[in-house]
Amino acid sequence: MQHPLQAPEKANPAGLLTLLRRIEHALYAVGLATAEPSPKALASTVPFCFDTLEFHAWLQWVFLPRMHSTLVECAELPARCAIAPLAEYRFAELACDTTELLALITAFDELANQYFEFPDSHPANQDKSE
Repeated sequence: MQHPLQAPEKANPAGLLTLLRRIEHALYAVGLATAEPSPKALASTVPFCFDTLEFHAWLQWVFLPRMHSTLVECAELPARCAIAPLAEYRFAELACDTTELLALITAFDELANQYFEFPDSHPANQDKSE
């Protein structure tokens, strides 16, 4: 059995989907899971729905479903995944222990950035002498 904070060793859709499920379970475990927001709150055009949702609600109701769809549909990410720094900042305001949740989000960022191809990480763009 995998240690709670241990991420899959290889970046692949199955490993990333597992991390998404583990993030969702961790939200529930620390009491940060929320009731589904209104369609109006979810329709916010402000980054991270800052005007309508708390960060953990955005994570649960926007980020996790979108990343799940992206992986299942074999779609591309428009940019590198870097949710962990914002999560660390926002979770610092909370009274609950978010250590495991933050570790899972960090692991997801790292594996997602290994799995998805970005212009600066494509082999054709790297120095051939490496």
